[in-house]
Amino acid sequence: MKQSASLLIQDPAGAFLVIQRSHACNNFQEWWEFPGGKIDAGELPAHAVQREVREETGIEAVLTETEPACRIGVPSGEVEYAFFAWQCPNPYPEIRLSEEHQAFQWLTLPQVRSLKLMEPHRRFLERYWHRQQVMAYQMEWPHYRKYADALERVLKKACAFSIPEAVVQARPKSVSSFAEKCVRKSDKYSDPVHQLTDLCGGRVIVQTLEQVKAVKLFIEHNFKILERDDKGLLLTDDKFGYRDMHYLVRLKKERALLIGFTREEVDEIGERVAELQVRSVVQHAWADILHDRMYKTPLRLSAEAKRTGALLAAIMEDGDRSFDRLAVEIDSMVANYTAYANRDDVEKEIAVQELILANECEAEARIRVGLQLARLLGPCGNYARVVEILSPFAAIQDSARGAMLLELGHALCRVHRGAPQSSDYRRGQQYLQEVIELCKSDELTAVPNLRKQNSLHARALSRLAWSWEAVPHSEGKVLIHYREALEKEPANPYHLANQLGFEIFCHPNANLIDGMRTNIRQAIAICREHAIAGTELPYALFTAGRLSLLLGEATSAVGWYARGLRHFFDGQSCVSESVLADEVDWVNRLHRGAVNPPEEHNWIERLINAGRSFCSTCATKTAPKISGDTEAKKRVLIIAGGAASMDAATLQKVRPCLEKALESFCGTVISGGTTVGIPGCVGELAAKLKELGRKEFELVGYIPKHLPEDAPKDLRYDRFVVVSEDARFSPGQILRMWEDLQRAGTTPDRVIVLGLGGGNLTATEFHVALSLGASVAVVTGSGGAADAIIADPVWNGVPALLALPLDEASVQALVTSPTLAHAPNELLAMAQAFHSHFVRDNPGKLPDNMRPWEKLSETYRTANLEQARLAVEILRAAGFDVRSAAGGTDAISSFAVEQFKKNVERMAELEHGRWNIERLREGWRFGTTRDNAKKIHNCLVAWEKLPDDIREYDRNSIRAFPEILAKAGLEIFRK
Repeated sequence: MKQSASLLIQDPAGAFLVIQRSHACNNFQEWWEFPGGKIDAGELPAHAVQREVREETGIEAVLTETEPACRIGVPSGEVEYAFFAWQCPNPYPEIRLSEEHQAFQWLTLPQVRSLKLMEPHRRFLERYWHRQQVMAYQMEWPHYRKYADALERVLKKACAFSIPEAVVQARPKSVSSFAEKCVRKSDKYSDPVHQLTDLCGGRVIVQTLEQVKAVKLFIEHNFKILERDDKGLLLTDDKFGYRDMHYLVRLKKERALLIGFTREEVDEIGERVAELQVRSVVQHAWADILHDRMYKTPLRLSAEAKRTGALLAAIMEDGDRSFDRLAVEIDSMVANYTAYANRDDVEKEIAVQELILANECEAEARIRVGLQLARLLGPCGNYARVVEILSPFAAIQDSARGAMLLELGHALCRVHRGAPQSSDYRRGQQYLQEVIELCKSDELTAVPNLRKQNSLHARALSRLAWSWEAVPHSEGKVLIHYREALEKEPANPYHLANQLGFEIFCHPNANLIDGMRTNIRQAIAICREHAIAGTELPYALFTAGRLSLLLGEATSAVGWYARGLRHFFDGQSCVSESVLADEVDWVNRLHRGAVNPPEEHNWIERLINAGRSFCSTCATKTAPKISGDTEAKKRVLIIAGGAASMDAATLQKVRPCLEKALESFCGTVISGGTTVGIPGCVGELAAKLKELGRKEFELVGYIPKHLPEDAPKDLRYDRFVVVSEDARFSPGQILRMWEDLQRAGTTPDRVIVLGLGGGNLTATEFHVALSLGASVAVVTGSGGAADAIIADPVWNGVPALLALPLDEASVQALVTSPTLAHAPNELLAMAQAFHSHFVRDNPGKLPDNMRPWEKLSETYRTANLEQARLAVEILRAAGFDVRSAAGGTDAISSFAVEQFKKNVERMAELEHGRWNIERLREGWRFGTTRDNAKKIHNCLVAWEKLPDDIREYDRNSIRAFPEILAKAGLEIFRK
């Protein structure tokens, strides 16, 4: 085998020396090659190549390696080439070609590749070049490693506050991956180590398209963008697929230090390029699972596979858009945790966050925990603690600074509201102003939360406006800031109410509201959506009330405020008392300087004051021990329903329920005081009971100064309260009634409202009663306001609102008050006996209500105790009574058994009515399919609609009365 040696000579600029064979050569005429030639027998390859190079080019090559870099044989096996490489120290040395060659050139790699080069020489060139690139990248890799580490740290920090759930990845290209790409892309890149742009790659994966946009803004603001490639733009209108955003970036030295790169990192990274990708989670799934498989495969995919891929791409793009819309919709409904969480949850979370803050050592984490605490404490009214927590962070420059200063500034103004000229109050205003300036600034040292950034700006403006309200002669500033807040969030109903309220305060003008009616109604609709969703409470309800007042719809406003007060006073709300003061101030401000402000607007303040009074009374008053008769006389039954609006057929349908309610009630009955509809029916039935000597209540009517012609005063009422300031039926009489009850010492827990049909005023009776803590039982199927409030999702979740079936026994159970004073041990014995009897008679069942007494849930214990309390009342209604049993007396044989049996059906009906009321008061509702977890029961119906097998349960309960009462030492006798 012949042997040959060649030398690849490269000058300092990286060019390679190639020489061309003469056309007179015996073979390979005019081909290009590297200098070299035959190795003589016994000659070392290194010596041979030095000799041949000298003879062919005149260059004295000084080799440090004695062994060739590579040996390559030709396919025929006739010749083996030994290749050496040498870096020529001098640029363009003098070349003296031998007669065997006719030309030489110093060429770059791409130029050499374009020549008609001897194949072994070409193969060695590629190997040599590849090894050079790999060795060069091995030297570069530590710098790219540092670049990737720094890039990941900076991007994570940038996303930490606004998108904490973002996934940030960065890595340098591995040496092996680089080596492979050099080979596969050798036709494209002659110097990959300096030409490839993905040697450092970063990726940010976020949840929504809005967040993608925010990350893009941060990158474009803080990096030098060499190339921007939006893959979505490559898709035509009818195509779906890969939609990532790709950037090629370099550091901007003036920005790099601001966003978290160290000076050492900036110097080391220098002009090196990184590739950044920004994508949503859905886009990431598409790219990782399908994109490479479908578009980077050598396989020929079937039409069905391509179609399936296109379908998935379309579905995922639609999913991306839908996720984005849904996230915005849900996030926009919740401003803070306390707006939807109950008091216990908020207090537990405060305790958890306080503990975390006390033991958190990392400065950035302390700021974020402190901010979370502030957002919990502020709405609860603990602004002093907010100031204490956040003040140490006031000077810290951080991505959370704007949100932190918003809470700190507002808290300072709240704490020092009584001294608006004080330095602390003004400092709070300065912080709020700084938040506004931060939001206005184009400076982006962190990824913004675009929606929250806008909301932050609007809230800072609104809170600053509120702060200026306390400063004399600052009306102009207040109005400007409220207007700017609404401009930032024009669909925000809370900003609209603030702005319009202060516009009227400054410039009373009815035309202003006339031109805004559509906007106001849309804002009320948004408040309603928030209320139904259980967010922004009670603010959504109070704001809907404000806006209704502006529309002149004072009765609707009372309803909204009533629902807000119910939420506020239900013991679960974690909202400061200052909220109520803010509402009173807002309403009073509408008529600044007016001698006689509209009575309708006074209704709101009167309602709030009544709520405060009743809440204070219920919280502090200890009920004295009084007899059953005295207790009964303190009970109040308000019968609310349609007057002129009640048609004759409906009135006839509900009359038996009214009759049963009145003949069973002892105390004070209040109704409308006129001769029409429900009020007239009440008067008629009261007169009938009086005539029969069975009337045990005082009938009171609340009426306006002037009655309508079609609704005269019903003289069958015992007395009337004329509300002199009213010239028509209005919420004014309802509020006056509750004010009188409060002055009389009657607490809402002793008041029952029975609702039948009715219009807007009846609805207001329901709303006010529920807001103050009374029970409201509306008869379903009676139409009007009664059916409407049950169907209204704003109200139908209030526990004290009971949906009664049209059933006399249920109404009787509702108004009946047990008058027999049982000893606790007697009552417990009766309740346990009722439960034992139920379990004994239903051996085939194993639900929760079949457990032993000690393991019985609270709802079923309550059911048995309630049954025990009212058992005697059911007996009395059927003509029986109870007394202490004589020693050794058998309670079963001590009364007329046959008479008892004859009355079982009537008493079973009353027992079912009692069960209906007990279930309803426990929060159960009617539904066609029973669901114990959701407290839905299909038996909450009138007796006549109950299946007979279910009625048998009630009959059996009645049949067990003698035995059960005997266990409590009582016996039944015929009156």
